[in-house]
Amino acid sequence: MKKLLFVLMVLLLTVSVSAAGGAMMKANVLRYEPAPAEQGNTVDVWVELSNAGTKADRVAVKFVPEYPFSLPAGAKGEYDVGSVSAIESRVVKFSVFVDPTAPNGDSDVKFQFKYDSEQWTELSSPISLQTQNAVLVVDSYKVSPSPITPGQAVKVELQLRNAGRIAVKNVDVSIDLEDGKFSTIGSGAKKRVDFIGFGETETVSFELASDTSTEVKVYNIPVTLKYVDEKNKEYSDTAKISLVVNAKPEISLTVDKTDFGSKKVPGIVTLKVVNKGVVNMKYLTVKLVQTPDYDVLSPSNEAYVGNLDSDDFETVDFTVKPLVESPRLSVTLEFKDPYNIDFSTQYDLPLRIITAAELGKSSTPWTAIIVGVVIVGIVLYWWFRRRKKK
Repeated sequence: MKKLLFVLMVLLLTVSVSAAGGAMMKANVLRYEPAPAEQGNTVDVWVELSNAGTKADRVAVKFVPEYPFSLPAGAKGEYDVGSVSAIESRVVKFSVFVDPTAPNGDSDVKFQFKYDSEQWTELSSPISLQTQNAVLVVDSYKVSPSPITPGQAVKVELQLRNAGRIAVKNVDVSIDLEDGKFSTIGSGAKKRVDFIGFGETETVSFELASDTSTEVKVYNIPVTLKYVDEKNKEYSDTAKISLVVNAKPEISLTVDKTDFGSKKVPGIVTLKVVNKGVVNMKYLTVKLVQTPDYDVLSPSNEAYVGNLDSDDFETVDFTVKPLVESPRLSVTLEFKDPYNIDFSTQYDLPLRIITAAELGKSSTPWTAIIVGVVIVGIVLYWWFRRRKKK
């Protein structure tokens, strides 16, 4: 009887001690997948909540956003677990996004948990980050000078950036010049960079020369990148750069000829437009601007020429009436280059009116007619006289 009473007292004492200790909640990161996690992707993290004491009520756990981890859109960041009995555990799964700029290595992911009326307790656990693939890109490029004039030398600078999280080595940069419009100067079409670390950049330069027959347009030049990563895995990527070939338009305008009976009567002026440059012109329009020096008597003071190729010319006619002794023509040329850039050029041309009389020619055909009639009369007179004698 005494022995039984002793056992009951020990049990009561144990319950009392347990009750006095209360709930004892602990938390830890059970696991995460994938392992290692990769930058720019989500990782699933399982958090285990375990109770080593008496029953715990109002148990909750939440994710704490802190670089390089954040909560992706639509994901739940806090869970109310409810009650956790003594010597019981619960597991909660979180989906967490890893920032693309995070470096390789271990980074701590953070959570907080609480129960009953306790304050929030922090949980921190490392997650290993590792980029699986190397990424090398042509981050930017510079062409000097630009645009390129046919026959001109040009420098092309390519800035390579290691956008991955692991280093790359034996980087071969090749520029494709198979069309023959450009050629390298002083070096080949391939350059090598021995090593580019994570987040680092390297500049590769090529000296090129354009052919004198290079057409005015935009050339897309392929650039091939071949390299290996730290694990000796091989990569090959292709990018494109643009080389803009253009030149300043060279155009001339002259008075080609005139047709006036006298210096005070209307006549025809022929203007000649010559494309002396290497750039073809589009939508060319010739405008004869009205001034106090003359009246424009043509149906329109504009003449549309259209396209005018390099080393070609066109003529346009206008009927004008001089109002002064030595008039000057005000002419405007408007056109677009191959890149649809608008150009407008103003010309002030002297109009020298040369009449037929000044050239030693009759101003009218009557003199020639009279001379012809006299000659015909003499011939007829001679013919009749000869016939009469016979």
